[in-house]
Amino acid sequence: MDKQGATGEGNILIDAPKQLAKDAEWLLRRCTKPNRKEYRQIVQAVAMGFVVMGFVGYFTKLIHIPINNIINKGKGGKNYRRGKNDTSNTDKRELVFKDECQVYAQVTKVLGNGRMEVQCTDDTKRLAHIRGSMRKKVWINLGDYVLVSLREYQDDKCDIILKYTDDEVASLRQAGQLPERVAAADVQQDEDELVDFEVDIDAI
Repeated sequence: MDKQGATGEGNILIDAPKQLAKDAEWLLRRCTKPNRKEYRQIVQAVAMGFVVMGFVGYFTKLIHIPINNIINKGKGGKNYRRGKNDTSNTDKRELVFKDECQVYAQVTKVLGNGRMEVQCTDDTKRLAHIRGSMRKKVWINLGDYVLVSLREYQDDKCDIILKYTDDEVASLRQAGQLPERVAAADVQQDEDELVDFEVDIDAI
């Protein structure tokens, strides 16, 4: 019984491709080559389809470009990225003063890999680190003023927790919190040494 079943399955596997080949041959024989009139109608239909789709695409793009420019007015390119990350263009926030174990500092050198050299207002030059959760939201450039958190067991290192805008720096100076110039801060601006870091302002 098992032998007969195996033979039947083998016949099915052989007969199925044969039947498929016969059906394909029959279909090809039934198909006829279009005459000149039918061929012209097909060409006209295809050409009309291309024309209609091209017109629809062009019309959509024609409407989309002005609307997109209105929605994203002034946005685009490297300048937009810098402007987006510039806190001077954001809404006014509450001025943050230094707390215990915190000092004001000025960026004097960009070292890369989330590290910067800063001159602190306590006359100490430190290596400042940017935490991983503070990336890609605020541009910190040479000469910028920042608020750093000191480390208890590493006096020569600190962590940047906030960047001050120009208006905030002026307010800090008026409040007597920040000197006109950080002592011993040798700052040389270099446009190629712009680094962006994320500062979660809302969390402060």
